[in-house]
Amino acid sequence: MTTSATPPPAGPDPGALAQGHPAGLHDALAYPYFQSVFDRKSRRMGLGMHMPGTLEYQSPYEPVALTELEEALLLVAGTGLTGLNLGDIDPSMGADAMVQWTARTWPSSCSNHGTELFFTNDTGTYFLDMWNLMPEPGELSTLQGKSVEAQVDWILQLVGRAKRQLDPQRAQMPTGLPGLFVFNHWNANKPGTTLFLPVSNMTLEYINLLFIYFSPEYRFTLVDETNGYAPCGLQKWIDSGRLDANRQMGIVEIEQRVLSMQVVEQAFICQNINLALQAMGLGGWTYTGYIARYALGGMDVPGLGFRFADAKRGPSVPVGRDGVFEAFTPPYHQDMSAAVDAFLERKWSQYEPDMPKAYLEPDKVTSQIERPSEDTIQIVKDYCTYVHETYGRFPAYLDPMYQRLTCQAQHVDPDFYAQYYPPGAVTPQHHAHFDRWHPELVGPDGKPPRAEGTPPSANGGNGGNGGAPSPPGAL
Repeated sequence: MTTSATPPPAGPDPGALAQGHPAGLHDALAYPYFQSVFDRKSRRMGLGMHMPGTLEYQSPYEPVALTELEEALLLVAGTGLTGLNLGDIDPSMGADAMVQWTARTWPSSCSNHGTELFFTNDTGTYFLDMWNLMPEPGELSTLQGKSVEAQVDWILQLVGRAKRQLDPQRAQMPTGLPGLFVFNHWNANKPGTTLFLPVSNMTLEYINLLFIYFSPEYRFTLVDETNGYAPCGLQKWIDSGRLDANRQMGIVEIEQRVLSMQVVEQAFICQNINLALQAMGLGGWTYTGYIARYALGGMDVPGLGFRFADAKRGPSVPVGRDGVFEAFTPPYHQDMSAAVDAFLERKWSQYEPDMPKAYLEPDKVTSQIERPSEDTIQIVKDYCTYVHETYGRFPAYLDPMYQRLTCQAQHVDPDFYAQYYPPGAVTPQHHAHFDRWHPELVGPDGKPPRAEGTPPSANGGNGGNGGAPSPPGAL
């Protein structure tokens, strides 16, 4: 294994550069995976930023936005389409739980893929609509066997097909309390940065999970802990023997399960981006500084422009961005019965013969996968209706559209780390970034472009050897 002191490759890949790609692309693609894991750190100081306090620092450089290629690489690393999932489950042992046949760069319970990326930069606010993108029939891997040039073309085309501009301006997010934690005020969503906000459709995972728990094999009874543990609209199914009253689970417990399954998707996406940041020599970090209600647009800033619906208890809840990313719940559906029907249509449309699947003989496998019975469908509808009528919302305790983690990418200011930290705070990959990715912007001193009127000796100069590559050694 190489160490964090190992310099980036000495020269560019001729095939890549022949097509006009920067040398840094070759560096990133050749960067060892385990090196990215062990070199990953939160690096919060970007070009043009000002940190007050004990670590007082004013970056003397102009903020530089990510290029289209830099951003595309982070997007596909975060949540790219990687081909078809193998679906290596026997049809008689739960294959009917799968929602999609596509695979992403992160694992998803039952291949739900209920989490999608919103992101914002200096050119606007965007949504990456990955759900409807499909690989070619039989394409297990989207990049395997392709040349560097073909891989880059495919990545740019994929992002181009999925990218939807929602607003031509950078998203207006909270800049202070109470919508943003105080330790993020100085650097969150600043010029030159790209802010990634994964948002999870909790209703997709929830309804799919209900079809498992209410199936003839499981026969769980869901009860309401706040109402004397009464069955959630399911008494007739208990009386008929279709559900087992001794197999109880509360609303809180099942919604905690949904939460744990969905929030890890956001974590997977952010971690993928963080590892890509290191391989590309970029700065950034993952944080939880935004209060979701503000970030989604439910308070005094537009945020991501989500619609909020009233509930019987507590504040209104985010249900979706109209026409972009909508939960299976009113007001997008007349009632929860209609919402369940819409879920079923969306899920089982993925099983149609014209949808690509990984098997050599797809029909032989999928023809054996049983669809839910009419009584199972009705049980799911009865439960969902109970929750929505009782609480005026679905889910009862979780936001239908859930936002927790945020990941930010930016060009790191290595001089800050040279001024305040010992060697190794930033890696050779960071030091070489502008020379390898943006040679046209590098100044005579080998530094990023400086802010107008800022002399080379201004705060943020070399300031010591803290950012210099460390001597070789173990990780």
